[in-house]
Amino acid sequence: DGWSMGILSRELLALYKAYSNNQPSPLLPLQLQYGDFSKWQNDKLQTDYLKKHLDYWKQKLDLDASVLELPNDHPRPAKFTFDGSSFSFTIKIALVKKMKALGAKNDVTFFMTLLSLFKVLLYRYTGNEKISVGSPIANRTRAQTESLIGFFVNTLVLQTDISGDPSFLELLQRVKKTTL
Repeated sequence: DGWSMGILSRELLALYKAYSNNQPSPLLPLQLQYGDFSKWQNDKLQTDYLKKHLDYWKQKLDLDASVLELPNDHPRPAKFTFDGSSFSFTIKIALVKKMKALGAKNDVTFFMTLLSLFKVLLYRYTGNEKISVGSPIANRTRAQTESLIGFFVNTLVLQTDISGDPSFLELLQRVKKTTL
């Protein structure tokens, strides 16, 4: 993941500089290994932690609204696959600056602004008032994991209720609340 690549790059550079100058490793011993994290995570799932969190998400999410029926040019196949394609585009820097300014003025991050725009687009295509979007999160909830190389990423469902014809600024605040 991106976080780990940054750690790997910094550590390789530090080791290269040290070893090329006949110096010992400048890296401090790790307080925690990735295996320790995995064991901790697995142990946690053996308690009522899992049930508590499943209950939370079942209550929080409208599972009936989970599939967005997007208009398409071909019928859905009978068997679900991950076949598809992508479309790349560039957003002009002037527009990016405007979106960042809008976010800053409304005390939201650029991510929240983009997520709000994406949810408006999905709403317009589907008419669904509950829009769920999965977003990867770093999932490094302990300070000891910040210097570890390992895949800690988790996907978090961010569901927003767009009912009641909110203005974009109202929607931005709903997305902020959900995201935080």
